Amino acid sequence: DLYLLAESWECIAPPAAMLERLNLAFAKMVTGDVYRRLAQVGLRYEDLYIETADVKLALSRLPKEALVAREQRFKRAMDLSMKHKFLPDDIVKLHLEQSVSRSYLAPHVEAIKQAKQEKFLAPGSIGNPYDWSP
Repeated sequence: DLYLLAESWECIAPPAAMLERLNLAFAKMVTGDVYRRLAQVGLRYEDLYIETADVKLALSRLPKEALVAREQRFKRAMDLSMKHKFLPDDIVKLHLEQSVSRSYLAPHVEAIKQAKQEKFLAPGSIGNPYDWSP
């Protein structure tokens, strides 16, 4: 019985390419929903980064205007959340088109990670800080 079940499953199992397309479609749908929800309160995706040591260092390298804008986005989001309101639809649409997915922090974080990796992979170093394998 188990052998027949395994044979029948192989017949109806979707091919890997189809699963990959479904996965990409689902990821695109979820990403769009996340961006839409962020735009409703005026936040960007990178505003939600967990403040690890690398992110804190990247934040310290940002221009003052970018930090002020980030703080204002947080204040606006908290204010809207407390009032149980969202930004008007025309502003949400503008945020979706112009700023939600625009990167302002990721290049700095990547540069810091790259610099750390180069430092730790140099001769005489202790190894890769991001490699947790035994």
